[in-house]
Amino acid sequence: MNAPTPTHELSLTEARDIAIAATLPAGGFADVTAALTRLHAVQLDSISTLARAHQLTLTARVPGTTTRTVDNALNDGPDPPAFDYPAHALALVPLADWPLWAFRRRAARRHPQYPGRHARTALLDRITRDGPLSLRRLRDSAEAGAGWGWSPTKTAVELLVWSGELASTRRTGGQRLFDLAEHCIPAAFLSDQASDDECLTRLLGHAGAALGVATTADLADYLRIPTPVATRILPGTVLTPVKVEGWGTAWADPQALTRPARPHQNPTFLGPFDNLIWYRPRVQRLFGFTQIFEAYKPPARRKYGYYVCPLLAEGRLIGRADFTRRDTTLTIQRASLEVDAGPEATADFAQACQTLAAATCQARIELGNHARDATWLKPTSVLVGSRIQLPPVAREARHTGDRTWSLA
Repeated sequence: MNAPTPTHELSLTEARDIAIAATLPAGGFADVTAALTRLHAVQLDSISTLARAHQLTLTARVPGTTTRTVDNALNDGPDPPAFDYPAHALALVPLADWPLWAFRRRAARRHPQYPGRHARTALLDRITRDGPLSLRRLRDSAEAGAGWGWSPTKTAVELLVWSGELASTRRTGGQRLFDLAEHCIPAAFLSDQASDDECLTRLLGHAGAALGVATTADLADYLRIPTPVATRILPGTVLTPVKVEGWGTAWADPQALTRPARPHQNPTFLGPFDNLIWYRPRVQRLFGFTQIFEAYKPPARRKYGYYVCPLLAEGRLIGRADFTRRDTTLTIQRASLEVDAGPEATADFAQACQTLAAATCQARIELGNHARDATWLKPTSVLVGSRIQLPPVAREARHTGDRTWSLA
């Protein structure tokens, strides 16, 4: 197949602005549903040392929201806005996208571990009888000590989610509730009629809109499909072939090429599972920034920390910090800036910390021992400087000790 002919040439700066504006536009999104509609997948993860992955992704995009209001929007309304599905990793996916994942549901039914008729019938009958159930309640007594590993019941339940016989659209106590798909997915969306190529054509278009401009590998990673499959499908999508400085041929959302990019401006810490930094080769290509996730490394082998959030400021990734929270305190375990972070980096860091504390409902910011070793991170100049504009819920910052700040 001949390579597509680029219709536009973009500098790296232009590509970076388009990419940020696509996923983090200036002014953010009106609400959680609007953010989901643009991103089409928001990754879920069980680590909660700072907040859940989806909470960080969505609070960064919907001004004025907190981790609590995000989960209220997802779980408390009469109609849930999303279902859980392995779209990237396990992710929140807008309900309207259900028909487009038919290709993966069909593949799940061919999986070697797809449960047999007896196991399927037992699980589906149990849920039919008892209503939506958590995995904990679905497990039998023989699996009571299995923790959250892949026990036979968990394997069967997850594959029935992949196949579309079960679905999860709500949580209770942080646990997913599993129900029959026909009970929780609106009838208007409950369809498997689209062919594999039709599904992938539309999904790649959605991924392109969420990324703004991307290589074939970037787009394939967004959907977790093989790159050769994306290469074959992309010419039939709505995306436009472009040439990006240092990349070669890429693909762009045509709407992003017809209007000036308006990327997010306020300094923001991105959760480690944020859509903008999902794919490490893309992060390196866009920002010259090495994204590392070290939670599963032994502590002695971690360079930056356990739950590290990169700092986005003025269109660049200029630093990172390892955060944890306890009670009402946000603790900066470690912090570092890139060598070219710039003169405003300390103020950007401080402002982003204040915003993160408000989003995660923390009343104070505390420096851990490692963070105190960062000579640029000083209480008087960084976290309570006169230039810091605090969120509405934290209008006054008071120095309350050698390493603690109160935001209320």
